[in-house]
Amino acid sequence: MEGERAQAVAVMRRLALLIAVTTAPLWALPPAVAPAVAPAVGPAVAPAVGPAPRVAPARHNTHISHTRIVLEGAVVLARVRMFRDDLEKALKRKITDDAAAQGAVAQYVTKHFLVRADGAALAGELLDGGADTDGDQKIWWVLVQWKAAAPVKALGVRAHVLFETFDDQQNLVVVNKQPGDERRSLYFQAGDRSEQTLRF
Repeated sequence: MEGERAQAVAVMRRLALLIAVTTAPLWALPPAVAPAVAPAVGPAVAPAVGPAPRVAPARHNTHISHTRIVLEGAVVLARVRMFRDDLEKALKRKITDDAAAQGAVAQYVTKHFLVRADGAALAGELLDGGADTDGDQKIWWVLVQWKAAAPVKALGVRAHVLFETFDDQQNLVVVNKQPGDERRSLYFQAGDRSEQTLRF
């Protein structure tokens, strides 16, 4: 029991480090996915003098989630980040720190983010979650853990969060296999409910 707890703590620390070094905004898409943007053309504009005006947070027009998974041995640990307003729309309720809201989030995420280890479905356990910001956007994150019976050689993932809410939803998943720091990425888009499998 104590060995399992120590292993889970070590994996969570590695995940925290991976998340800390990630500076790309949630809404930033990889070049292969992002549409081409033409560079700005025109005369340079002098910077404004004085305090910056207060601006309300911009509404985002991109529907995307970003997940970082650490796989170490038989433990799979994921931090899933979603725009808070998107998740609230899917749940049809405001998200707060109260037990009922956290239960609704846990039920939703474990239903729409599925993991298999060597073909066997794993039950996810929500360890933590909370509010965050990404630039001027409100984010909600959850930390989910799955445990397999043996070290995972084939990891199957179905990241279908928010697919039922937005027909342009995209879900990016970065998997970090430890030890060895082997990284792979998965891309899911609304309408495609297939499972993607990584073999190690």
